[in-house]
Amino acid sequence: MSTWSINLFKAHFGKSVLQQLWDDRENADFEIHCADQKTKVHKTILRAHSEVLAKTCDNRSFKLKANSYEGNLDNLGDGDDPEIVEEMIHYFYHLELSSKARVISARPRKGARIELSLVYLARVYVLAEKYFIEGLKATVICDFRNSLTSNVFHPELVEACLIIYKKTVEPASEIGLKTIVAKALAYELGEVMRSRMHDELFSEIPELTLSVLKEVSKLPNSCNSRRSSSSIGGLFGLFD
Repeated sequence: MSTWSINLFKAHFGKSVLQQLWDDRENADFEIHCADQKTKVHKTILRAHSEVLAKTCDNRSFKLKANSYEGNLDNLGDGDDPEIVEEMIHYFYHLELSSKARVISARPRKGARIELSLVYLARVYVLAEKYFIEGLKATVICDFRNSLTSNVFHPELVEACLIIYKKTVEPASEIGLKTIVAKALAYELGEVMRSRMHDELFSEIPELTLSVLKEVSKLPNSCNSRRSSSSIGGLFGLFD
């Protein structure tokens, strides 16, 4: 059932039912432990979202190895970040991310604004991928795409890309965050190559550079004509 669409899930349970279950978590029949955090959750909810987590439901609890991110890539993957585990459970009952996914950021000439944290989204995606939570992955992909469409120079893009390209796996048959990032940068390649961020971004992640070049080749001629040869040549120059 983990591959259900969000709309089908809503139709089956109903938002009001999910809210009732959320409010009644003290009486839930399962508990997830992560660090000193113990969170009640209903087995029915776990089974609906993740086949991996469903296998733990024969017991009364499931203990996760805690490992907080704290800006360190090495902390992602083996253990689970308690903050992101909490976000995962919030999603199970609300089918959307919590307010923690948003940050206040400053944009040149536009002042401060509230927008999605790309780093937070990437961290959530790592956990969703690990436990095969397809609905959560789809939500993160949609939010990430919308955020990059709005601001391809997001201040958290470099850090988020490091997480995505070093800590996630994307099968050839799947469109995940790696593809979303590559498509967004390819579409705005001229602007991206004129920014200061690209040096760090492409030098730190050679795989991303190749992915962007691949996506540029797929763009319609009308789009490619807007991308100067110097921009594309600049990408090739990174391999010299």
